[in-house]
Amino acid sequence: MSREEELFHAALELPAERRDAFLNEKCAGDDALHQQVAALLAAHEQAGTIVSGEPFTVLLTEKAGDRIGRYKLLEQVGEGGCGAVYVAEQEEPVRRRVALKVIKLGMDTKQVIARFEAERQALAMMDHPNIAKVLDAGATETGRPFFMMELVRGVPITEYCDKNKLSTTERLDLFVQVCRAIQHAHQKGVIHRDIKPSNILVTLHDGVPVPKVIDFGIAKATQGRLTDQTVYTAFEQFIGTPAYMSPEQAEMSGLDIDTRSDIYALGVLLYELLTGRPPFDSKELAKLGIDEIRRTIREQEPPRPSTRLSTMVEGDLTTTASRRRTDAPKLIHLLRGDLDWIVMKCLEKDRTRRYETANGLAMDVQRYLANEPVVARPPSKLYRFQKLARRNKLVFAAAGAVAAALLLGAVLSTLQAIRAGRAEARESRARRQAEVMNRFLKDDMLGESSPDMSAPEEARNAMASVLKRASLKLEQNKEIVGMPELEATLRLAFGTTYRKLGVSLDEAERDLRRAVELRRQVFGPLSAETLAAQEELAWLLVGYVRNYEEGEALSLQTWQGRKQVLGAEHRDTLDSMDTYAQSLTMQNKSSEAEKIYRESLAVRERVFGPNNSFTLTALNNLATVLQERGEWPEAERMYRDVIQRTRQLGLPESPDSFGAYNNLGLTLLLEGKAEDAVAVLSDALPRARRSCGPEHVATLHLQHVLARVLTLAGRLDEAESLARGTLEVRQRIMPMHEGTGRTMLILGRVLVEKNKLDEAEPLLREALELFRARYPMKTELAPQAANWLGTIQLARQRYPDAEALLLPTADPILASAGQMSVAERRTAIDHIVQLYQAWGKPDQVAAWQQKLDSIR
Repeated sequence: MSREEELFHAALELPAERRDAFLNEKCAGDDALHQQVAALLAAHEQAGTIVSGEPFTVLLTEKAGDRIGRYKLLEQVGEGGCGAVYVAEQEEPVRRRVALKVIKLGMDTKQVIARFEAERQALAMMDHPNIAKVLDAGATETGRPFFMMELVRGVPITEYCDKNKLSTTERLDLFVQVCRAIQHAHQKGVIHRDIKPSNILVTLHDGVPVPKVIDFGIAKATQGRLTDQTVYTAFEQFIGTPAYMSPEQAEMSGLDIDTRSDIYALGVLLYELLTGRPPFDSKELAKLGIDEIRRTIREQEPPRPSTRLSTMVEGDLTTTASRRRTDAPKLIHLLRGDLDWIVMKCLEKDRTRRYETANGLAMDVQRYLANEPVVARPPSKLYRFQKLARRNKLVFAAAGAVAAALLLGAVLSTLQAIRAGRAEARESRARRQAEVMNRFLKDDMLGESSPDMSAPEEARNAMASVLKRASLKLEQNKEIVGMPELEATLRLAFGTTYRKLGVSLDEAERDLRRAVELRRQVFGPLSAETLAAQEELAWLLVGYVRNYEEGEALSLQTWQGRKQVLGAEHRDTLDSMDTYAQSLTMQNKSSEAEKIYRESLAVRERVFGPNNSFTLTALNNLATVLQERGEWPEAERMYRDVIQRTRQLGLPESPDSFGAYNNLGLTLLLEGKAEDAVAVLSDALPRARRSCGPEHVATLHLQHVLARVLTLAGRLDEAESLARGTLEVRQRIMPMHEGTGRTMLILGRVLVEKNKLDEAEPLLREALELFRARYPMKTELAPQAANWLGTIQLARQRYPDAEALLLPTADPILASAGQMSVAERRTAIDHIVQLYQAWGKPDQVAAWQQKLDSIR
């Protein structure tokens, strides 16, 4: 091969903007050689030609209208150093549009073909919703390899974010998905080595942005071989894009490239998503020689993202901030701190100091979003405490509210005693009570809550520990024990806080029972104080402890008592009605519950008006009962009414309002309107993540129901991804909760349908054990888990084991019309039909087919 050809082929493998610098360096002092190679490059770019052999001959590339096998080329949409990408139309066995990548004429050298085949093999190993799928492969008539993959009609991730003015939080959500995709590639033994915005396209699925990683053209296998060919990287030949290249890639020494090079590139991508620019400007790098580019990447430390913003020209900074729906000072403040630390950990020159995995990077970004301490930042006690307070505003607000309420109560008691002009002894007692309350809260309770004595990463447990210590001190405080009305107030505050935290429910029940007992002794059974404590205890028994029978009796007693003391139209009385109705619902007494909810709604509409948040709560509750009774059209109408009225009132979106979206989506699912349900839930989910946070129970409920709907719609990859993310959070936050079991059930079902039986089985068994042990009243849950476990045994041809699991599920599933859709029930019974078909029992097949046909 001549010197001209050698330089020509080497230049073609570089991006167009770097070819001039390359030729300037390689042809220094030889103007004739420079002109010859430059002319060849110009001819290639102008006419889509390539030159090969001695003497040079021109060969045309493919063009629109040409055919490659069963694919008709429609248009060229991309071109790299060695391959061209076309939109093509596949005509058989299905008609669809695809992306087809083929090696360019003249570039079919051994090294290029090897690299191209490596990309084909890399993509073939991928099975992830955020990685473009390879669908077919082959060779042209001239022997040049090509492969066909999923056509991703999207735009580079940075361009999409800027055009749609995504906030920093929304950008981070997309970035986490990219990290998960790269993690998947790494687990398959493949390094991308060219992560940059143009290789991450964002497309819309049902209105939801989904990033897709493309172009593994220079991927490198970390395990085994991707191809029998040999990929040899010549000395001083760049692999990658300089602005996104890790120092070890630029160094091109004996140091092997590993997954941490992709971590570096992800850091560059995150830097650009946050600031609008990469750490090293691409245009400036292009002006440098190769040696200077390498030196810059290896040795020069980029500024922190917040520093980069601070040094921007004012106009550029304003534009950057507006593209993130904020102003410049807020954006700089937002990046300063955790995000700076996360990015700079990715960009460490020493790869041993970067994140070990893409998943580790994703988890740190999620910690930032959840206001948890990030791994990238050196921890300090003050920093951890700040994070604890930020991510648990409800917890600290509750504790502060308890303290404020108790202090206020003490002060009011004192003022009332003084204003009433009571005896000096009574005034002294009231003052003494306030002093004791103040000292207890300040020294014994709040004094124990310093960050040194708590576990910041487990905020709820930390606050529970504070409350337990305070409760112990309360029992040892003889002054308070001698004041039963004061002790009752504290016990009520402790129990209520436990309930709101969702921890130490035994402690909550003990404190609330003691509060009720003391208030009955001091104020009598029908006082407003006693009834308030009873209401809190009843709600704990019904909604948390699952002691439904006692909860029903206590809530009924509270409702009747408040109706007598406060009147039938008082807010507290109506709240007690709802608690009573909820206890009936939890015991499958839906007809009785419906009557109570309708009565409550009628009173609220009459007294408070139809367009009132208090009234809308009752309407939502009534719709829930109707949904569980299988009266889906009316439930759907009511949920839509709640959503519409909430918007008309201009109420801010809250967990309650997103609950209406969740319930509407579930109702549509049960009605068999899967696509409508996807639309409703996909619309609400991004807003819930912004308003409530990615780990709030309202957000997790939406994600769970959306995963269930996507499963029914056959969109298994999307369902699996969403269910996995939801389950990871739920197992960490509330491992024994019903919702966690439900998500295990959905993920297990998806995995069974994708034939990932070994992964599905432990999830389904854990869900089954959870449902049987803690939620026996939810009669449809355990049978669903057992049914899908039975299908695993069926797939393994263990027919007796499958029968033992499947048959007991039939009756409860057939009776669960209010909880399962027709499609879900038919699928469950069809598993039994399939069992007897595979087992060769035609009589049983006929009997169960008849039951299957009866499900309408």
